[in-house]
Amino acid sequence: MLNPDSDSDAKNRVPTMGSSRSVTHHPSPIPNHVLGFGLVLLILLPIYLLTLQTQINGAEHYFMIDVGETQAVLNVWGTLHATGYPLYVMVSSGLVALLRDVFGLSAAAAPAVTSLIYGVIALGLFYALVVRVLATSYRLPASTENLSANSDQLSAADEARLGPTNHPLARLTTNHSILFAVIVTICFGLLRTVWIHSVIAEIYAFGLVILLALLWIATPPFGNRTRHASSLQEGGHKSRIYLLALIGGIGVFHHRAIIMVAPALLVAVWGDVWHPAAKRWSRLLRVLVLSVVIGLLGFLPYLYLPVRANADALWVYGDPGTWVGFWDQFTGREAARFIGTVQGWDGLLTNVGMVNGVLITDLTLPGVIAGLIGLLVALANPFRRRIAIILILNGLVPYLFHVTYYTDILSALILPVLVSIALGWALLVEWMFVMFSGWRPMSPAATPTIVGAAVLLGVALLVQNFPFIRDLTTDPTGLETIALAEQAPPGAALMLDWGPRYFAVAFAHDVEGKLPGITPVDHRADYPAIVQAEQPLLTPEFTFYNRPVSWWAERLGRPVYLHAVAPRLVQISTQPEQAVVTADRIAVGREQVMCSADSIRLDVAWIGPEPPARDYSVFVHLLDAAGNILAQADQAAPVYGWRPVSGWLPGEIVRDVYAVERITGAVALRYGLYYQAADGAFVNDLERRVEVACSS
Repeated sequence: MLNPDSDSDAKNRVPTMGSSRSVTHHPSPIPNHVLGFGLVLLILLPIYLLTLQTQINGAEHYFMIDVGETQAVLNVWGTLHATGYPLYVMVSSGLVALLRDVFGLSAAAAPAVTSLIYGVIALGLFYALVVRVLATSYRLPASTENLSANSDQLSAADEARLGPTNHPLARLTTNHSILFAVIVTICFGLLRTVWIHSVIAEIYAFGLVILLALLWIATPPFGNRTRHASSLQEGGHKSRIYLLALIGGIGVFHHRAIIMVAPALLVAVWGDVWHPAAKRWSRLLRVLVLSVVIGLLGFLPYLYLPVRANADALWVYGDPGTWVGFWDQFTGREAARFIGTVQGWDGLLTNVGMVNGVLITDLTLPGVIAGLIGLLVALANPFRRRIAIILILNGLVPYLFHVTYYTDILSALILPVLVSIALGWALLVEWMFVMFSGWRPMSPAATPTIVGAAVLLGVALLVQNFPFIRDLTTDPTGLETIALAEQAPPGAALMLDWGPRYFAVAFAHDVEGKLPGITPVDHRADYPAIVQAEQPLLTPEFTFYNRPVSWWAERLGRPVYLHAVAPRLVQISTQPEQAVVTADRIAVGREQVMCSADSIRLDVAWIGPEPPARDYSVFVHLLDAAGNILAQADQAAPVYGWRPVSGWLPGEIVRDVYAVERITGAVALRYGLYYQAADGAFVNDLERRVEVACSS
């Protein structure tokens, strides 16, 4: 038997088919493995920590869209959007509580640290999988009996072709396998999708741990076990099958995409569940039935959803306390819009381009090519064919599903492809090392060449991904939205569309205890009830790009009237505020200037004419003593452009707010209304000046 731990050519020779010579097995050098993985962490952990998300999320990239929700849910033991991911929520909520209450981490940072923990575990499993693949030794049969039943073993033709001294792994020592595992794992950890999900509060690092655990269990060191003609009769490896069923069930109930690994796992364990010489259908059926029962244990965490709903927990998504609501959560009905056969060749090509673009961005084009070559080279090698088939299925099945049946990018389908391609790098590295070592003039250059190529790939990934991930994890939009919400008047209901901005404000309100005077609501709220309770209904001015005035009128069942109540905050009212006027020009009923540390704010109450003659734009200029413009806050129409004058009622009072940067030397604000005449000239129809007296 080949012993990959030995550097001796004599010991590394493979016995011939008729040989019965025993081979000494050297124990695996565990300390070296630990040191190897320690080197991986020494390089990757500082990079991960520099990009770790320590603030509330605000980014809207598809990687980040649900991060703010996760940050809140894990702090209050809530429930996530469909499919609920209850096991992830329970485990991660416990970790967040520990990190926050015992180790003093902030509520925003602790959820990301849980992903970092999962990411480190995933890297460890990936590293162990690479070591296992590269360090696998193979027990060649003493005779040609049962060769067809043992995919780990060579056919007579293969043995004759390779010969006793030409084993393609004869020169790959344990130290080399550890070295190559280190460089491949580092490059894998620098892949964009792997990296980002190790530093943000998301579910995918947890799923990656499950995926890699399944692959590791399913691919034991083939040479360290002897197959039996009737493995089911003698107990065989049923325990491995049951363990796969347990973890696989947990994985599928965590995220349905884990089912995509099933064909690869079936190939990996098929020799354990079926053998031509052991046609025991009853035993086979018993194993399969018991495996299904064990797999169904993964459903049990779903009891968490109704339990938390009935406990009136904060951040319970949907209505899992009812059967219909629970079923919607479990089936992920909301995601149905992304699932379905693509429409024609154009749809297929669009999907292929979208998925391939993500993979090339993650792996780089040379990285994709190298990984595929590694898998194909392994497929041609009888010693590697089985692991190559497992890895190809692991990546190909989710890829095909993604391009033919899923119309959005899903990291749970991208990650298995990345795992297979990256393990393809390991197989290519092994093949390159053997080829170089077999060519005497190039033999000394084998290791430096491989390491150099890996360093180039790693540097390219680092340079490409570091600023991208850093920008996402430090995006200030969430903090800016919280600052915006702090300006809302007490007692208001602040509407933000379900998404990162809403998550940020709700996190500040529900988790951090900030914004005590407002109630965050999303686009699904009961707006008539809010108005009926005489609670001011507010929303940021940018909301109207997606939720126009007509949407609000439809939801409230009556006309709506907009007023600015704070910088960039608009109140939606169902009753106009009016004054008795007879003038045919807009008047100013009230004006007020207020100073803050960094801005100067002008509050104006416009009074509509009788009747409105035309639409106007607004100019607001901050002036110095010489009349020079220091800053301005012009708008296409009052109320941030959303209340054209032609839509005002006669005598309607429209409250407006403008803010400009506070600049030293400012003495006055000049503001008013203007329009563009037919000849293109701008005409001021109303102009006022108000003094600015900000204390230092």
